[in-house]
Amino acid sequence: MIIEHCDKIDIARILIERIDGVVMRARVSTLALANAVLERWANDAPEKGEGQCQIQIIFEDGFQYQSRIGLKRSQKRISLARHLRQQLSAMATPQSGRRKKKIDSEAAVCLVQPGPAFSVEAMLARYDI
Repeated sequence: MIIEHCDKIDIARILIERIDGVVMRARVSTLALANAVLERWANDAPEKGEGQCQIQIIFEDGFQYQSRIGLKRSQKRISLARHLRQQLSAMATPQSGRRKKKIDSEAAVCLVQPGPAFSVEAMLARYDI
């Protein structure tokens, strides 16, 4: 049995923009840098409620994933990768009964998808998220 090992497709850039009335934009090239930007911006989030950011991830093959993330002032660590995996899982899982944690899967959109449709598992296996 031969097992193929393929490198995951890397992120080319991540565009982050506040969409809650605060004018802030950032362009970074890694999830770690995106986390750092979001953590800084969380410090400026409203004391009550949350700030909102639009995230667009563009991968080296042209695939684009767009999402939103809420920022709360009380957040200590932000993991954009975890947030995206949760959104993808929510998109793939049929809604049944109550969920423990609300995930806004409707806010996640695959903008440009090369070739045939991918399952969530295939996307996570193929792209470096």
